[in-house]
Amino acid sequence: MLKKTRTIASRLAALSVALAFCFGMTSCGISKIKDIEVTSCGLESYSLQGLRSVKAVVTLGIDNPSLGFTVTGLDGLLKYNGQNFARYTADTLSVEARCVKVYDLPCTATLADGVGLRQIMQVAGSRSLEGFTTDVKAKVRLRNGVGKKLKFKNIDIAKLAE
Repeated sequence: MLKKTRTIASRLAALSVALAFCFGMTSCGISKIKDIEVTSCGLESYSLQGLRSVKAVVTLGIDNPSLGFTVTGLDGLLKYNGQNFARYTADTLSVEARCVKVYDLPCTATLADGVGLRQIMQVAGSRSLEGFTTDVKAKVRLRNGVGKKLKFKNIDIAKLAE
């Protein structure tokens, strides 16, 4: 049961990174970026780093009919019913111009202080994303040098996953 619980927690963390990335790109505000579409996201692999941390590779399918860009400093906080659940970060992602491609995005997630096996089992038992929100920040820089810092609070994970 513990392994299944860890799997669900790690998948949830990876999903939140992918969803935060998707939300950030579609809400960017740089007009050429608005045409970019995240076509898929999934969990390629993960490995436990002790009892409180996970390293994962999230796959993102991206249809980019526009300029190339780089996402750096992707950092977020996953909350469950308003309480901190996990902090996650992702590596730099460079997206090629005018292409449709699947990218690997390495990321890490660490459970927040006070989150224990009981909360993880409660989440795993519900099999729902209800109650999960995320705060996320990242920096997007186009190949021509134009950049924008993105910062979003209380993104509803269940609504994004629909």
